[in-house]
Amino acid sequence: MAFKLKEGQRLEKLKLRAEDRADITILSAYLQDAVTIIGDITYQHKGRRFVMMLNRYVWENRCPETGDVILREGQDMEQNINMACCRIRTGLHFDDVLKINSQNITITAKDKPLELLSIEAYKTEKKTFHVDFIFSGDGIIRLECEIISAHMQDIGTPWPAKCHPEHDILDDLQDESS
Repeated sequence: MAFKLKEGQRLEKLKLRAEDRADITILSAYLQDAVTIIGDITYQHKGRRFVMMLNRYVWENRCPETGDVILREGQDMEQNINMACCRIRTGLHFDDVLKINSQNITITAKDKPLELLSIEAYKTEKKTFHVDFIFSGDGIIRLECEIISAHMQDIGTPWPAKCHPEHDILDDLQDESS
């Protein structure tokens, strides 16, 4: 099954800004299953800026209600299927970052891949914000921010991904009524 774009509709590269916890939730959804390496993460201490480059899975190539592939006018089914599972290079930065901590991440392993599962934000007792990047394998990078000020932007051209990300977290869950 496929979802068709209407005449004149196009999927655009994303360019998003986050200024509060609700915005972070939206960024998190778009960045779920993005892949990065330690070498693509940096903290610019003088500018108080945290920067991360990621290979983002393009979730918006599927219908949000059904998960079906979105067909593009002028492309055959094979081209549409190939682009339904794709990634794009994406830049993300947070401003007004006071400090960074990490857990279960070896920062000297510059080429080690990290898969981003989610981003969570909350206000601390000190009236600052913690922004947690949660990676597979129990890795966490925590930013302490004066305010939430983030920008995300797709860069370049999408390329076909090897597969659609899947998580087996619910596979072993048994229905209690059985």
